[in-house]
Amino acid sequence: MKGGVWRVVMLGLAVAAAALVFLGVEITQLAADDRTAFTRGLATCGLGLLAVWFVFSRLSRHFRDLDRLSDRLSGTRSGIDLEPLSGGRGGELARLAEAASLARGGERGLDDGPLGDGPLGGGRMNRALRAALALSDDPLLILDEQGRVEQLNPAAARLLAVEEGADIGKSLFRDDLARAMERARGGGAPVTAVLRRTEDGELSVRVADLGLGAGVLLSFPARGMAHAAGLSGKRTLSLRPAQPAAPLGDEEPLAALPFVALWVETAGKESDSGPVIAVGTVRLVGSRIFPTVSLTLLIDPIDPVPAEATARHGIGTAMVAGERPFAAVWPVIQDALHNCIAVGIGVDSALAALARSAAQAGIADPGLPPSLDLGALAGALDPALTGASAGRLADAFALPRHPRSGPQGEVLFQAELAVALLSRLTERGIVTQGQARALVAGGDAQTSLAHPPPT
Repeated sequence: MKGGVWRVVMLGLAVAAAALVFLGVEITQLAADDRTAFTRGLATCGLGLLAVWFVFSRLSRHFRDLDRLSDRLSGTRSGIDLEPLSGGRGGELARLAEAASLARGGERGLDDGPLGDGPLGGGRMNRALRAALALSDDPLLILDEQGRVEQLNPAAARLLAVEEGADIGKSLFRDDLARAMERARGGGAPVTAVLRRTEDGELSVRVADLGLGAGVLLSFPARGMAHAAGLSGKRTLSLRPAQPAAPLGDEEPLAALPFVALWVETAGKESDSGPVIAVGTVRLVGSRIFPTVSLTLLIDPIDPVPAEATARHGIGTAMVAGERPFAAVWPVIQDALHNCIAVGIGVDSALAALARSAAQAGIADPGLPPSLDLGALAGALDPALTGASAGRLADAFALPRHPRSGPQGEVLFQAELAVALLSRLTERGIVTQGQARALVAGGDAQTSLAHPPPT
């Protein structure tokens, strides 16, 4: 966009600035003896230079916005662009961008038409989307690429105090949102993030990319919204009273039990030592995985992460630098584990690591959930798998191969392994929690008899 017009305008401004400077020099020479005329002349030149600078800054912003608008329309931009166009929604560039969006199949003008090619589809699809938003109890809203609210349900309107067409930057920090959008787009899957509110507090959110030019969908879990995901804007501990837990007795069927796959890594030289630096959870009910009800967190341990720990899990000091400390994120972790049975390979070690970090953070009673070790359960089902590695278990149960780097990939593997084991238990006629625990206890007893401790 910065072609001939840009060069002509900048040349004109340069000439005007040079003329004002020349005029100022002449005034100093001609009116040196007249202090009043000298002061008035220099003040006039100064105001002229300020006016030239103001025009220059406005035109620079205008031409830069033209470049951004061109990138948006051509789809060649390299990142998420949340900065508003100059002039606000009433500016000529903003109106031009809105008109271009409508011409490409935007929301207005398609309400009664057939299915279209716009980012949100045509009229029937748009009405279906609105109905889906209205039926959801969770706060949901759709943002366009510029951070403007395109659609939202009443729960989101109440939570964020925004309406359609509003700038989300008035409710949430744009930097946090832009990073979450980049992660969702780069990973090709919904991501969990914590967004700071422009007022006091923070919100946990799931961010899903809707495709190039179509914006993103934000989903805020309804549970715990009144407490802003358990985190305050001052990074202080704010535990809410624990909700009464439903009984998870031995007679409860495995198919109806609430499970949470748990993955924890520490900054210790050994896996069972050091502060917690990464946590991942995924919720399950029986053999059904709910990947959108998940949590992935990196935690700043304050001290540098030893090289031995980084070699073990790939998380180094630079990755966790600037993240929240354990005390600040514990309420979110506690909420993810609440009223569930924690499952995972070595899940008891993971819970012990959480207990150690909770004690170091001054949390007297962390209220950790009951657990069921998937490694022990696999060994009870097949003694040949006793003490097997995660890779061997994946092969034994024909689990899908996908990247396992980071909390999200690791905990998803734990969830898939739990589903495979629950299916194998059902085939064996083991359908209750009590039967599963009895199987594990029997397997442990048999292993102890087969391999007695040294005397």
